[in-house]
Amino acid sequence: MTPAAAPDPRSTTSTPAARAELLEGFRAPDPAARPMMRWWWFGPDVAREDLVRDLDRMREAGIGGVEVAVVYPLSETTDRFLSETFLADLRHAAEAAEERGLRFDVTLGSGWPYGGPHVDETTGARKLSWTHEEVPMGEHRLPIPAIWPGDEFIAGYIGDGTAHETPESFSPLEIDGEELIIPAGRGPRVVLLAVSRLTRQSLKRAAVGAEGWALDHLSAEAARAHIAAVAEPLVDAVGAERLGTVFCDSLEVYDADWTPSFPQEFRARRGYDVLPHLWRLTLPGQGGAAFRADHHRTVTELLEENFIRVFGDWARSRGVPFRIQGYGVPAATVSSYRHADRFEGEGWGWDVVTACRWASSAGQIYGQQVVSSEAWTWTHSPSYRSTPLDILAEAQDHLLMGINHFIGHGWPNSPRPEDGTLGRVFYASGALDDRNTWWAAAPALWGTIHRLSWLMRQGSRLSDVGVYVPARDVYAGFAAAGRTDLYKETRRHIGDELPHALRTTGADYDLFDDDAVDRLEPTRFPVVVLPYARDIPERTRAWLRSVLEAGGAVLDLGGQAHLGVAVDSAAEAARGVTGPVSLSRGDGSPNDSVAVTTRQLERDGSGGGGLRVHFVANTGSEPAEVRLRFRDDAERAPSGDVLERWDPETGQVLGFHALPLHGSRHLDLRLEAYESAVLIQHGEEAPRALPPVSFREAAEIPAGAVVELETWQVRFPDEDAAAEVTPPHQWEQIDGRQMYSGAAEYTTRISVPDGSRQVILDFGEAAPHQLVDPASNGLMEASFRAEVEPPVGVIAVVRVDGRRAGTVWRPPYRLDLTDLVTPGQEHELSVEVANVTSHRLAADEGLPRMVETARAHHGRRFGMQALELALADVASGLLAVPRLRVE
Repeated sequence: MTPAAAPDPRSTTSTPAARAELLEGFRAPDPAARPMMRWWWFGPDVAREDLVRDLDRMREAGIGGVEVAVVYPLSETTDRFLSETFLADLRHAAEAAEERGLRFDVTLGSGWPYGGPHVDETTGARKLSWTHEEVPMGEHRLPIPAIWPGDEFIAGYIGDGTAHETPESFSPLEIDGEELIIPAGRGPRVVLLAVSRLTRQSLKRAAVGAEGWALDHLSAEAARAHIAAVAEPLVDAVGAERLGTVFCDSLEVYDADWTPSFPQEFRARRGYDVLPHLWRLTLPGQGGAAFRADHHRTVTELLEENFIRVFGDWARSRGVPFRIQGYGVPAATVSSYRHADRFEGEGWGWDVVTACRWASSAGQIYGQQVVSSEAWTWTHSPSYRSTPLDILAEAQDHLLMGINHFIGHGWPNSPRPEDGTLGRVFYASGALDDRNTWWAAAPALWGTIHRLSWLMRQGSRLSDVGVYVPARDVYAGFAAAGRTDLYKETRRHIGDELPHALRTTGADYDLFDDDAVDRLEPTRFPVVVLPYARDIPERTRAWLRSVLEAGGAVLDLGGQAHLGVAVDSAAEAARGVTGPVSLSRGDGSPNDSVAVTTRQLERDGSGGGGLRVHFVANTGSEPAEVRLRFRDDAERAPSGDVLERWDPETGQVLGFHALPLHGSRHLDLRLEAYESAVLIQHGEEAPRALPPVSFREAAEIPAGAVVELETWQVRFPDEDAAAEVTPPHQWEQIDGRQMYSGAAEYTTRISVPDGSRQVILDFGEAAPHQLVDPASNGLMEASFRAEVEPPVGVIAVVRVDGRRAGTVWRPPYRLDLTDLVTPGQEHELSVEVANVTSHRLAADEGLPRMVETARAHHGRRFGMQALELALADVASGLLAVPRLRVE
């Protein structure tokens, strides 16, 4: 693979043509950019009519494909994973997806990580197991202990000290047959024994017939065994020509840090023997830092070469791309992705180091235009509490990190029970299928994400800052931390202050590691930050010196690298670093919620700067007014630039703003809570039909008459007659409606005076609503929730005299009714409000019975999470007084 190419300044594509092409694509984006769904198959127990129904509902809503994930059973009887009937069902689903133009991906296993019944003592994941015991002073022999079948003794060591006063160092013990020779000593001593032990980790959430141990991810022999037993049958069943990718979920092979060939591999790679030094893994401190770094670097290399590369080479031989979430345990680094074909991240957090940033940085380095994310995992847990706003806001967070394709977590396949119960639900949120009562907003939601995903694939992402991953320093700290996840420990090492400082000033960054310097030009990053880096390999130091020679800046955060300019704090490192757009608050207060990411498209051969796409998002729960200052690049158009604002929900061009070549090249932008803006920057004149607008005023309501709509009639589907109500009208406060999931129709009569030029229906603003105790409301550490209370709980389909005006589901909660009302005439205004399905989940009696039955017949393979909190902090109905604003 080659690095991502920088935009070619010699390109002769004209800006007008490029803009027109971009707008055409924006309005009708490539179907390949549609969000997909992880498709949960429970058991595997599926009915083909249910599979086809799911695919039809996905296609209708604008979802572009599925990733089949076969997990634990939720029924008494079920098929078996990899049985002939299961494989036939899998092929049927793939053919149905193909007929509907949907992408079809398959996970190469059941549950996670890879493994199963074919894994034995020779191919199972292994760990180093340590035993500390005090021994007498005299010379004696100690039989080598064996506790578990499959244990393999590696080495013994002895050191002066006690079990409570840890020795500062150890010496290897001699071995005579099955005994350790303990020499005579002068005082208290401790024997340290290293044993290679099977982790005995069972697959998480395995289907029937897939149960077994986790695979040794450091062994090529084990990888090939899994390919033969699992991967080949799956691909043969589906047909390689029907597969989008084959997939590997996040690496969760807990404690795995050894394989039988490790001593030989270590010697070949590091140039010295591992066994005399192995004890250093157990002691923190700088004394063993270099060895610990060597050991864990070897683990990373074995993972790359014996797992990722083996699966990648096999998949490519079958003509199918291999997609992986390349982080976790065993320790994978940013460049570990390079052995796969598609890169994927996970987790939200635009201003911290996340797995999404890990993946998108690899995409930048190794030329992957599309980087996906497992998105909406745990969103607003428990299941069915997620709103379209939750989903969009988390997607915007991912887009700010360089993600431009979404694999939703997920869509549970389920029969629709005749007794009215909900059916099958995955043990953890989210549940993003058509049982969500807000599904009327699904086309708008998924269409918006589709359009944004496509747009953020165009050109290349501009990132002016390279943040070094000091892997050897992080490896060295594994002993003290007791953790071996390189991504998570890198985040702790770098901290949150540096990425936050960069992103809140408008700068964007990529992570890079020691392998990446073989791909990166010294001019790639104008600024490189070395965060608390000490042990930097010579080839990386040589590259950093080349950066300095090329005129770049190297900032030594913490002053331990002794290279470039030492800086004491993240704030100092970020000071003066700017991207294509810099951000600031007009009132001088810190910007903690608005971020921007920029993509460079075509450049104009006549000297213009071509096209740039700026995606700006407010990630906070309060409106934000921010000033965007646009960098005055030398190649900008002689007449200055134009900024256009495009609407990702409708594809419309909303207006333009002129940026002069010199002087104040800024834009004042107001964004409501979780609102975003797409800004297109180019060097041509704005189209004549495009209205000039102030972007601050465009987000505000026009001045004029305000009519409070205080009196409404509401009717629920099970009622014969409507009742008169006055908003706010919350369903949970109505007797008999506390457990209601569904819709209700509000109606009223409206009229506007003669001469009215614009009529806006305004439901009100989303009010900040931060939970005092998120955990008590079901929100776990990784849960995302839009921290607002909207004026509509949770969507509203608006009609005027029966004609649909639109759907309100995100800020700003407003609709333009101008074309649907006639001044001086009376009209019927209908607002159909739908809430979330969590009420139905809370009242459902079928799911507990299903879980109990599954456990009775198949054991405890999962635990339903936080269901008792399904109704915590939920509000449904018309929650504020709507207003008509007439200009």
